Amino acid sequence: MPLNLYRRHQGKCEAGHSLDKRTSEFEERKKGWKKCGCYIFASGALGGKYRRKYTGSTDWAEAKIVAAEWEKAGYWDGEIPAPVPVAVPQASAPTRITIDRAVKAFLDELRESAAWATHKKYRLLLDNKFRKFSEQRGYVMIDQWEPLDVREFRSSWNVAPGTAVRNMAMLKPFFQWCLDNEWITRNPARLVKNPKGRDVAREEQKLPFTDDELKRMYDACQKYGQKAKYVWTGEDLADFISLSIYTGLRISDVALFHIDRMLPSGEILIRTKKAGTHVYTWIPAWLQQRIRARAEKHGPFIFGEHETTTLEVITEGWRRKLNRVWKLCGPWKTKPTPHRFRHTFARILLQKPGVTVRMVAELLGNTEDVVRKHYSAWVPERQAEITKILKEAFEGKPKPKLTAIKGGRS
Repeated sequence: MPLNLYRRHQGKCEAGHSLDKRTSEFEERKKGWKKCGCYIFASGALGGKYRRKYTGSTDWAEAKIVAAEWEKAGYWDGEIPAPVPVAVPQASAPTRITIDRAVKAFLDELRESAAWATHKKYRLLLDNKFRKFSEQRGYVMIDQWEPLDVREFRSSWNVAPGTAVRNMAMLKPFFQWCLDNEWITRNPARLVKNPKGRDVAREEQKLPFTDDELKRMYDACQKYGQKAKYVWTGEDLADFISLSIYTGLRISDVALFHIDRMLPSGEILIRTKKAGTHVYTWIPAWLQQRIRARAEKHGPFIFGEHETTTLEVITEGWRRKLNRVWKLCGPWKTKPTPHRFRHTFARILLQKPGVTVRMVAELLGNTEDVVRKHYSAWVPERQAEITKILKEAFEGKPKPKLTAIKGGRS
C-alpha cells in the first residue's frame, strides 16, 4: 500500500497551528490556508512493519520522492539514496529596504490621496511608534519584522482596545504595501488577530455630549477669557462650540471656516461628494447672525486668519482653548473631545421625529450601517421596532391570577 504523507505541526509553528496537528497536502491547498515550514512525515506498512518516519523535508514534492524510494525498496531501514530535488523556479529575492525608507515612501504616497487627518494618524503610528520599536529591537531592514514582533508591538501600546483595533487597521495596509512592492515575502501583520471583547464593542457606540453637558460648557464660556493674556474670549469659544454642534463639522473645518461656506438662506456647505454634488446643512437664524457679525469683525475667516498654514498647529491651538473651557466645567464622566461635537450633531438629529438614518448618514458622509452601528441608541425607529416585536411576542400569552399586594411601606 502507498505510504501516507502528512505534515506534523510543531509548538513554534510560524503560522500558529496547534501542536501536533496533522494536515495533508489537500488541506493546505485550500484558499486561505496559512503556510508554515513544519516537517512532513510518512506513515504506513513496509516489509510487514508499520512505522512513522520523518521524510527530511518540509516540501510536499520532495517528501513524495522520499516516500516513493521507501516504497520501491519495500522496507524502512537502510540507506535510501538522496532524492534529486524537484526543479522549482526560484523567485528572485526581494530587494532589501530599510525601515526608514519604507515608512517615508509609504507616507509620501499616502499624502497624495488621503485626508490630512488620516495622514496624521498613519504618521503618528509609523513615523513615531513603529520606528522607535524597530530601533529597540535593533531592526534596520523592513523584512526583519515577524508576526511575533507585530504581536509584541501591539502589546506595547498603552491605548484602549478600540484604539488598538484602529492601529492594527493601519499597520496591516502598510505591510501589505511593502509586500506589493516586493520588499517582504509575506505580511507579518496578517496573522495577528484584532483583540475582541466587551471593551471593543463598547467603544463602537459613540458618546455625544448631553444637553446638560452643553449647558455646562456655555456657562463655562462666560468665565473664559477674562484675563488680559487671552486673545480669544468666552464668546469666541461659545461660537466655536455652536458651529461645531449645529453643523457636525470637524475641528479643522470649524477653525478655518470661511463665510463663503454659508448661503444667504442659512445653509452651510459641509462636504462635497466624489460626484461633485454638494451636501448642505442648515443653522438657525441666531447662529447665522453670529457668523455674519464675526465676518465683519475678523474677516472672511470668522475665527481669524492664521500666520501658519500647518493645519496641525491651527487645530492644536483650538484644542487647548477648548480644554481650558472643559476644565472650568468641573469633573467629566467621559473625557470631552472636539470630535464628540460631531457625535452630538448626529444624536440631536436622530432624536427628532421623521429624521431617518439615511438622512444622517448623508450629512455625516457615512453609510447607513455605520450610523446604525455607532448611534443605534439614538435611533427611534430601532426602539419602536423592538417594542413592536415584544408586544406581538408576549401579548395574549397566559398569565397568573393576580391578587392585590397587601402591606408594604407606609
